[in-house]
Amino acid sequence: MMKCSGWFATLLTLLLSGCQYSKAAPVYAALIEQTTPDMIREIQHAIVALKGGKAPKLANNVFMQRSTLFLEKGNIRDAYGQPILGSREGGVTGFELQIRGEQCVLFYPKTGEYRVLSGIPCVPNPQQP
Repeated sequence: MMKCSGWFATLLTLLLSGCQYSKAAPVYAALIEQTTPDMIREIQHAIVALKGGKAPKLANNVFMQRSTLFLEKGNIRDAYGQPILGSREGGVTGFELQIRGEQCVLFYPKTGEYRVLSGIPCVPNPQQP
């Protein structure tokens, strides 16, 4: 009986410690303190990898003030460069800059996928949990 309870206690300890290590890494909204052209290119590549299409033009201060990025597909334009009313090609696509564990990632909520941004140092966004 004593031998069996010792085995049970060991098994229970292993199971509980296994659960502790299998927890998902915490996720935090993130910012970039100062962007560089290389960082912008890395974000563009991640966007293409996540949603396809062409690399979008991004502002030089992307993710410096907000953890979210919204990309809007443009309007079709006439021969004079004016938008043709009612010609929207598509909607808005959103991305989130996050810290997952110790990695900076670009998250695509539409698919639930993300890409690690290894060349970008993220900091937690104090405005968002």
